[in-house]
Amino acid sequence: MFNELIAAKFAEIWGIMTPEISLIKVKKEHVPSDKYPTIQSSLFNKECFGSLYLEGSKEIDLSLISLFEESSFRDKLSNREDYLKIALFDIWIANEDRNHNNFNLLLFVAPNKMNFFYAIDHVNIFNSSYLNYGIADLTEDDSLIKTELAKILFKNSKKLTQIVDSLVENFSLRIQECYNNLDKIIALTPNSWGIEKEEVKGKIVQNLFTEEWAKRCERNFREFIQSFIIN
Repeated sequence: MFNELIAAKFAEIWGIMTPEISLIKVKKEHVPSDKYPTIQSSLFNKECFGSLYLEGSKEIDLSLISLFEESSFRDKLSNREDYLKIALFDIWIANEDRNHNNFNLLLFVAPNKMNFFYAIDHVNIFNSSYLNYGIADLTEDDSLIKTELAKILFKNSKKLTQIVDSLVENFSLRIQECYNNLDKIIALTPNSWGIEKEEVKGKIVQNLFTEEWAKRCERNFREFIQSFIIN
């Protein structure tokens, strides 16, 4: 739940769309025991991570790829560039669970009929290890960039170089803003979660907010773009 909370707040700072979040209490009678027989009763005594249900949204999977092949459909995407912003965000935050098999993106049709990408499900950030073993570069197979959808969206884009350069140019600014808000974000963590806040903050600072990590993320981002979209 902590991963979901901090990723949602960092994504907000980056200008990445995610469903609105809130800390919620779940009543035991709202969870059918026959469907989830192994849920511990103690879990209902603590706050949970909740996100707003977006009616009319559809989780992107391989069955939807053909829609994006139609230029008339792609033209309705008002935040197409966010696809690559999310990919860079994942590289920085070491999210191992958004890739060609599991996009973890919602396609949302707004009231004005424009389509938006929403990023969801960030439980596997920090290399799925809670930074207990440091942080490691994402492999190409763990990135949205090595997907057929990325090629469809950007292969013939005359603005791809401009988009990439702009994202990289603003990368350090977004990292700095996340750092500036880190204390406030960690302070949102409920005591019931049993998180050692200072310890967690130290791990995050030591891994995400270093010049070396930023350079590695930028290098990997550019290399993935070059290898899997341009070539």
